Amino acid sequence: MTTHQSLDRPTRRKRQRAHADTENATAITQKLPMLLMLLLALALLIAGGRMSVAGIASYQAEAFIGTWEQAGSEPSARAWQVAHGAAQRANSLYPVANGEYLDRLGRVYSWQQFRQPYAAPAAQESRRAARDAYRAAVAARPTWPYTWERLAHSKLYLQEFDDPFDHAMAQAFQRGPWRIGVNRELAEIGFSAWPQLNPEQRQATLESARRSVVNGHTQAQRMLKIAEDTGRLNELCNTLGAELITTRKLAACT
Repeated sequence: MTTHQSLDRPTRRKRQRAHADTENATAITQKLPMLLMLLLALALLIAGGRMSVAGIASYQAEAFIGTWEQAGSEPSARAWQVAHGAAQRANSLYPVANGEYLDRLGRVYSWQQFRQPYAAPAAQESRRAARDAYRAAVAARPTWPYTWERLAHSKLYLQEFDDPFDHAMAQAFQRGPWRIGVNRELAEIGFSAWPQLNPEQRQATLESARRSVVNGHTQAQRMLKIAEDTGRLNELCNTLGAELITTRKLAACT
């Protein structure tokens, strides 16, 4: 009996270890979904925190841009650095390419030396950076006409009249047919680049200008000034018609 019992002990121990291993495996299997959920929740918490900080940084950059737009002047070096840092931070923290944030980064670059003349060597670096940011923005958000218009404007400042310039102009025109800002900017770009445009682009420019004038007296006066500043007053007046000129009281066209 003793011998038989001693022979059974290894077997019983193996069975006990196997049973314990089974219980441990079952416990781990039961806890695995909870562990995965905890890891997922942690990842979402981190991503959410990064997105929140990115949003705050982007808002800060937008506040600077709004101030520059009201002043109508190039920002100080210090203000630009702060805005640029905020715009960069917003894009680096956001988990994927964000068209809005990239567009805002492009606008920061565009404002850095916007008073410099076209093709000014001193402004090439900032304008190329703006162009590249807008390119990334339209890749992330291809339906937004304002970014297409800004991309075209950045290429005007660089005097890059190429296929990407033509494409940006066409996309902005098609995607923002009745957006006030898009039409005004497209008209300004077109009038400024008039000698470089083909007949179709000139017609689209005149249509954008007409839409701006149709929008109201304030926009009509702004468009009149753009036409005068770019030397395209005759082209503008000839496309409006007598009735619209009278309605908007455009004395310069009479």
